[in-house]
Amino acid sequence: MSLALRPSWSVEIAQPSRAVIERLAAQLSASGLTFKRSRIPGGGDAGLRDTDFFLLSAPAAEQRVWSPWLSIDVAPRGDGTHVHARFSPHPSVWTGFAFGYLTLGVVFLVALVIAASGTLVPGAGQGWALWLAGGVALAIAGMWGAAQLGQRLGAAQMEALRGALDRALAACEAPAAAAALSTGSAPRA
Repeated sequence: MSLALRPSWSVEIAQPSRAVIERLAAQLSASGLTFKRSRIPGGGDAGLRDTDFFLLSAPAAEQRVWSPWLSIDVAPRGDGTHVHARFSPHPSVWTGFAFGYLTLGVVFLVALVIAASGTLVPGAGQGWALWLAGGVALAIAGMWGAAQLGQRLGAAQMEALRGALDRALAACEAPAAAAALSTGSAPRA
């Protein structure tokens, strides 16, 4: 059982970032998955860029609450390109879980403080706070279980997204390998 909340990985490609961005965009937009290319605020829509950000998800007809999103960040690094990818749930689902964990965590701590203060004051009778803390702990465990179930239900979609990205990255690395073979040098990874 994996405890990874948002699995991520990085790849170095021995190609200029502008070429990698355009190849990735072409490959991912033709993958049959939902592909979005994001612009940074104030970056404008015109012109080539050295840095870009993509979102890849299941087709709209196949999306469910547990469907994963794959965010892909492409940036230049030296003479090559650094590609960082991270799986996460839909942003609203991620926000809901984060807010839920935060709220339950605060209620749990407050309940423990009330229970502890009840033990210091004779006859305070704060035993209900321990029951509340136990109930909140069960709710936190339930949320964690729901997250694990969502990861299992979305596993096939995660594999499809990862496969599409791996194929697109292979297409980006192919020109580097071909150039290295023609010059007799090995490509950098």
